Amino acid sequence: MIWAVLTITFYSITAYGDKYISARLKCTPGEYTFLVSVVTVFWLVLCLPFTGWRLGMDRYSFFILACLVVWKVLEFYTTAVLLKDMEPYELKAWLGINVILSYGINLWEGKSRFQTGILLLSLCLLLGIWLILTDRRGAAGELKKSMGVCLLYIASKFMYGLQIGRMKPYGNSVSILILVLTAVALIQLPRLPKRKLPAGKEMAGVVLSRLTNAAGLMTEAEAAAANIFFYTLIQPLQLFVLFASCLITRRPMSRRKWAGSILCVAAVLLCSMAVI
Repeated sequence: MIWAVLTITFYSITAYGDKYISARLKCTPGEYTFLVSVVTVFWLVLCLPFTGWRLGMDRYSFFILACLVVWKVLEFYTTAVLLKDMEPYELKAWLGINVILSYGINLWEGKSRFQTGILLLSLCLLLGIWLILTDRRGAAGELKKSMGVCLLYIASKFMYGLQIGRMKPYGNSVSILILVLTAVALIQLPRLPKRKLPAGKEMAGVVLSRLTNAAGLMTEAEAAAANIFFYTLIQPLQLFVLFASCLITRRPMSRRKWAGSILCVAAVLLCSMAVI
């Protein structure tokens, strides 16, 4: 549980860094993916003297690593697209769906028992997400496109968490993450547009935002290995912190979005209390 709490703290700080890179610096998905991968690897390499390098490879672990690279690329691309128009807390609200999926897996594996209350909370969660999504004004085609990108984002996060836990016997989280993110960055090199990347103060903001991300990636890997259900609660629980931040800073918010956010926050928190 401690790994999940630490990850929530680190990622809540990082969420605004993601928004800064995607929307403020107007990075393309390829630029965003390259920047966050390279800078995060930089911070992770600095952790090696403390964590050491431990990684064993065979055919099975190589296959999992390849899958992790795919899921991480998909996660970064969808994040970059969605954050151009969404607030960070809206994106985290969508990840509440993974709570339902992970609970179903725990039921299947016999790690949890069926509770009617969790089923009702899941329905409230879906209703809250729907209220947030339909608050956007736009054509039906744009709504479907947004839903499609959000579902890809959810799938990438869920599958990454599921498979990073299977890599635990083959190495420590820092070694695995360095390998995965290095591969992600190299894949993006041929796809980078021919324009000047952020430098100076802009680049300093990118580097600092990745410090908390590097810390979050390490604790996230530990949380995923310990319990897939707690792992999938990490991102939705950030909704509470990010939503509270929006209220404190008085960001523009319609009544419909406010109601949907309250439903999401309440459903996730009550669901967490029900299973602990």
